[in-house]
Amino acid sequence: MKAIVLVEAISTGLFYEQDILDRGYQPLVIYPHIEGSKEDKAFYENVRAVCRRRLSDKSILIPDDGNFAHLLEALKPYDIACVLAGSEMGVVLADQLAHALGLPGNPPSSSQLHLNKDLMQDALRRHNLRSIRGKVVRSVQEVRDYWKELNVSHVVIKQVAGAATMGLHFCDSLEEAEAAAKQELETCDYFGKRADGLIMQERIEGTEYIVNTVSRNGVHRVTDIWVYDKIRRGQSGNAYNYARILRKPEAGHAEMIEYAYQVLDALDFRYGPSHGEYMLTKTGPVLIEVGARPMGGHFEKPLLDRLLGHHLTDVSLDSYLEPEAFERERCSPYRTNGFLMNKFFITPEGGAVDSYPILPLLRSLKTFVGGSLSPAFSDFRIPTTVDLDTAPGNILLYSEDENKVWRDYQIVRTIETRCFSALFQIHAEAEPYPASLPLPSMEGREGLTRILAEEKRSLSEAEWITPDELSASLALADAGIFLMKNKYSLEERISLLHSLIRSIRPGGRIEIPKAVYAPTSVGRVGFELLLEAFGVILDVPAYGTDGSITGIVEGVE
Repeated sequence: MKAIVLVEAISTGLFYEQDILDRGYQPLVIYPHIEGSKEDKAFYENVRAVCRRRLSDKSILIPDDGNFAHLLEALKPYDIACVLAGSEMGVVLADQLAHALGLPGNPPSSSQLHLNKDLMQDALRRHNLRSIRGKVVRSVQEVRDYWKELNVSHVVIKQVAGAATMGLHFCDSLEEAEAAAKQELETCDYFGKRADGLIMQERIEGTEYIVNTVSRNGVHRVTDIWVYDKIRRGQSGNAYNYARILRKPEAGHAEMIEYAYQVLDALDFRYGPSHGEYMLTKTGPVLIEVGARPMGGHFEKPLLDRLLGHHLTDVSLDSYLEPEAFERERCSPYRTNGFLMNKFFITPEGGAVDSYPILPLLRSLKTFVGGSLSPAFSDFRIPTTVDLDTAPGNILLYSEDENKVWRDYQIVRTIETRCFSALFQIHAEAEPYPASLPLPSMEGREGLTRILAEEKRSLSEAEWITPDELSASLALADAGIFLMKNKYSLEERISLLHSLIRSIRPGGRIEIPKAVYAPTSVGRVGFELLLEAFGVILDVPAYGTDGSITGIVEGVE
């Protein structure tokens, strides 16, 4: 059996394993040796440990002690067809191995062009392509000197090599630039390496795009294009809001794609995938950065196959193994089957998470198809979101009807901005049931009320129903009132509210008394937003009403 070497199987790079097996090859997985202290490497090594556990027992792990000759010796028994980089950390070693084994790949002389953001911009200038003015600074004094030279009011300070916008700072004054440089020069980058210098650049404004490509012998093919929406978090960086697929090219996109091809030529991309980020400004496109690896994220292969007709790691293998398939697909028109959005959550202020109301909410989103909340569950704490790595999770929204995706996104985004605790409840206690409400006899039962007939509009005539009975009930009730006995977390309350609405027929009514919503952390607006998410049309309150939230149930899928 011929073998394929996978260097650094993390993130999307993990998908290579099954693709390699499906083509009848033996996966050989290498995690490159990392220099540095245990503390500096801790974060990245934890990421690796999680990814190792996701590998099947069909892959053979090849140890790397940092000695290249030892690694070549360990690979001698195998008939190797190609070498792949699964992430940035695997780029240099993958290039070196492909070259030493006489296999197709990117030349080792271009490895740093695919990692070092400053060298990327220098290469563009040498090839007379548009670039971003900037340089590497290694001290606060150099920041002061270059601020004068740039003669601009806004700059960006970032790591020379990194990912997920970690270490990114937007600076609107020299003082902010000095403080950002001092902070980053004393910390490690995403991969646990101490900063030898930082990139200081003029700030470019525009719309940010992802252009993913695959190359074979220096010929490039676009596989998919995405539009980013990021939200600036003061000087601290960019929080990712969403990335959405570009369904078809629009005016101005052809110029950006042709520019992307020129960038790949200038940076000597020969084989395999590239993940490029470009800013489309009023005066045209400009490169932010590009990496020699597949795009990360939480896109499962079946979803990408449904959306694009392919997934990134599989078409990357075509560039090495299937020249006819590569050429055929390269000349095919760019279209997508449906609309996909990757929505990242943005925490306004971090802390310990007490409950996860987002879980019942997700059940009501008609376009929800996946994602990950593992960061929010890792240690039951979430940080303030300033970049991709500090997002508490993400969800994927997909539909053939783009409007349905935008509807679900808007619900989530509005809840996120107006009452974040309706997604992740931070530092809260379950409030007792409000004693001020006039209650019918519950006969020792705890749960909710629902009214079985429209004419029964008083609490004294309401029938109590337990959570277990509620979850098993059909949508037959004419109306329901959301009441609770005893303590419930916000997650439990929202889950029970969702179940109550499901028990009401379409066209029936739902009511939440003021004494129920007022003491909670999400308040009236939070419950109104949740009702909208759960398929309720809110009423316009009549004059003289008591502040209860009321609405008509459309029906929940």
